[in-house]
Amino acid sequence: MDVVRRVPGSKKRVVGLSLASAAILIGLFLSAGHGARDAALPRVPRASVWTDHVRRGDLVRQVPVQGTLVPERVRWLSAATQARVARISVRPGAPVDCDTVVIELENAELELAQLEAERQASSAAASLVALDTRTAAELQQQESNLVALDAEREDAERRAVAAQELAAAGLLSELERGSHQTKAHGLVERIAAERARRDVLARGRVKELAAQREELGRLRDIAAFRRSQLAALDVRAGVRGVVQEIPLENGMWVPVGRVLAKIAETNALRAKVMVAEGNAGVVRTGLAVRFEGAVGGLRGRVERVHPAVSGGSVELDVALDELLPGARPDQAVTGYVEVERLEKVVVVARPVNVREGATAALFRLDSDRRHATRKNVRFGPGSPREISVVKGLSPGDEIVISDTSAWDADRVRLE
Repeated sequence: MDVVRRVPGSKKRVVGLSLASAAILIGLFLSAGHGARDAALPRVPRASVWTDHVRRGDLVRQVPVQGTLVPERVRWLSAATQARVARISVRPGAPVDCDTVVIELENAELELAQLEAERQASSAAASLVALDTRTAAELQQQESNLVALDAEREDAERRAVAAQELAAAGLLSELERGSHQTKAHGLVERIAAERARRDVLARGRVKELAAQREELGRLRDIAAFRRSQLAALDVRAGVRGVVQEIPLENGMWVPVGRVLAKIAETNALRAKVMVAEGNAGVVRTGLAVRFEGAVGGLRGRVERVHPAVSGGSVELDVALDELLPGARPDQAVTGYVEVERLEKVVVVARPVNVREGATAALFRLDSDRRHATRKNVRFGPGSPREISVVKGLSPGDEIVISDTSAWDADRVRLE
């Protein structure tokens, strides 16, 4: 309540104020001043501002990469002989097994050549049978001759012995005795010659049969090759995978060695990605790689860092730890190479246009969360999404991470 008192020697009265009234008046005065200053602050729509809380934790330094999944093994189907494309059985993108016929070719000359090769092989087989029969008969005949000559020799030797006894008794002339002796010796020599002839026939039979069998084998190999050429006109995938490319059309004539199709094995893929030249210096083999997007959860390790720079980027080969269902060759992938892990650091979501190791002016929200004040902050190492704080912020602070370059003031009001 107010206090009224009279001043001595004066007719005027002075009205005093209580402490409560004075506090109210001071509050109204300060509020009026604060309201005036707050009204002068730039106003920013709260919905257009992105903020994040500063926290203490682990920070994984990462560099972004992007590229494609490529097959570890690719099978190129080529023409074993010149032919015409009769039919394309599958098209790019189709899954195939080892025995799947991808392309059917045709060549009438190959069919005739295969028939001729089969005829020659059959003829050689018949010649082998005839040679075996003839040489066996000749050898058998020679054995029969030897048996007959051996019998003659035994008879001649008996006669020579008898003639010797008769000549000794004076009953046979010396001339007849000598004749029997000569005949017996002649038969012995003849048998030796015939036995040598038999050995020659036996050895010749073995050699002739071996030569004929070799000829038959050669002709059969030719026939088998012709059959394989004919079978190769049905071009099979040979592997389990996906058809990547068929640069042909029905009716085209293809020469020997012409590429017919490209088959990629889907059970063995790796990633070929590009990293910016400025980030390539911290990438080395063995670092972990984590992919996102359609192949989220796919992980791997840097297998090779290419030494050359192409178009401002460096190529990396990434070996995948495990292939996820749905991953396909030539599929686009994006991810991050995990360079290092910083433990128990002050970290925040990376504000716009903030570089590692630099000092930047950011807006920190006041305690009422209705105002933000500009503050200089020094940053340390970071990743594309997060960055560490060296000085200027504490865990629990909330800062604006969206673009504030258009805010021409040290303090703003968020509405």
